[in-house]
Amino acid sequence: MTADGHGSTGRSRAAGTDDFTRAFQALVSEVFRLNGQLLASADRLAADLGVSPARWQVIATLRKRALTVPEIAGRLGLTRQSVQRTVNLLVSDGLAELRDNPRHRRSRLVALTPAGQRTMAALRRRQVLLSARFAGGQRLGADDLRRLAAQLRRLREQGRAADEG
Repeated sequence: MTADGHGSTGRSRAAGTDDFTRAFQALVSEVFRLNGQLLASADRLAADLGVSPARWQVIATLRKRALTVPEIAGRLGLTRQSVQRTVNLLVSDGLAELRDNPRHRRSRLVALTPAGQRTMAALRRRQVLLSARFAGGQRLGADDLRRLAAQLRRLREQGRAADEG
């Protein structure tokens, strides 16, 4: 291992860094491609419900409790503006409603309506199919997926810290 922890023993620091950069770029490429495939599959699975992947993400984020648009955006890693557009569509479709927020007068809470809860229940059943499509054939267990999620979370948090620092 090189001094920077990125390469193999016996390689120069520059070669190890190049190898690390290529490996990271390959990971990023796979993450982007996986995201695209997940979105396409989710779109097909939820098409008859009239729920886009963006709507699915917001509905799923609201499944347990009402949140503000900035809270939803923070959890999804999206801009407030894009989440606000999606929330507006959910409200107009009767799947979500805006409620007064006792903690903040101007930032209303977004909550699922009964129709939104029913849609979430249908999406939850389809999420089982989505999970099986992506991980079932690989014989990945829950522990494998948790470890992978933890590694991706560490990368995301490192990137956020570097952006903020």
